[in-house]
Amino acid sequence: MKTEIAYLMKIPDSIISKIHLKIFKEKNSLNTFIFHGLFKNEEEKSLNTVDPQPWITIDQFEEFIEYHLKHDYKFVSPDDIINGLNKDNKYIMITFDDGYYNNIHALPILKKYKIPATFFISTKHIQENKCFWWDILYRERTKQKTPVKEIVKERDFLKSKTNQEIEEHLKKIFGKNILKPTNDINRPFTVSELKEFSKEKNVFIGNHTADHAILTNYSADEISLQIINAQKSLYEITGIKPIAISYPDGRYSDDIIKISKESGLKIGVTVEYRKNSIPLDFDANDKCMLLGRFDISGNVNIIRQCELFRSGILLYSRFGKILKER
Repeated sequence: MKTEIAYLMKIPDSIISKIHLKIFKEKNSLNTFIFHGLFKNEEEKSLNTVDPQPWITIDQFEEFIEYHLKHDYKFVSPDDIINGLNKDNKYIMITFDDGYYNNIHALPILKKYKIPATFFISTKHIQENKCFWWDILYRERTKQKTPVKEIVKERDFLKSKTNQEIEEHLKKIFGKNILKPTNDINRPFTVSELKEFSKEKNVFIGNHTADHAILTNYSADEISLQIINAQKSLYEITGIKPIAISYPDGRYSDDIIKISKESGLKIGVTVEYRKNSIPLDFDANDKCMLLGRFDISGNVNIIRQCELFRSGILLYSRFGKILKER
């Protein structure tokens, strides 16, 4: 029942956002967006080798960029944010989480439009050449014809575990070699590929922990190791010391923010649906360590989603949060 009610809230969101943009002047802000993987086409999506929900196609990615350029948005990097954003402009920061090899498909588009994007890397997946656990779960359960609702339920349960516990769980159920990638769609970058990719001027590298660790499941010492080890590995691979972190699954705490800052990180991105007002104050309540971020679904019209996030009319998001708290 809760899901059905929340779904209905998407309808007024779409309608109201169109009206709002016609009547009111859009407020200047920094809008940050999260992407994960890029499908070459719909055929790749149908292979079911990854969880397709947070993915889009290359064409959809380009459509997203063209829309925001048309509406006078400037695309920025973490360095730009640190250097200060002019309050008279509107900004977009593109981010990719995890470290999928297929993120390389974004590069020709970034070069074409001369814009930056930030890629948050889970370093052990790169170093050990292993799949991300949620893709394994989706792929194997789909083979077993498990209903999507049940897969989501199991995925949400596993999010309460450490990455080591999750991987042991998957090995026990599906076999000891289950972490091995099966194709270029579900594999991460290799170390050498990431090294070359990071040299591109349109590419900025960020910290996504060593194990894609949902940090709220870890002790303070373990949190520190996850963040610091990722910083060290990324510097060894790329020669870059990241200044931005994406908290896996968007989960954070005061301790996580404190440890991130102590590790040299100056920007943190969440998965909280909201625009970020500018100018950004780096000293006010860790505001820059808690940037809001929107995601784009490949299953919904791209332009409609862009209009929604531009307007800031997010009844569905706010109502969904209320439902979760009950």
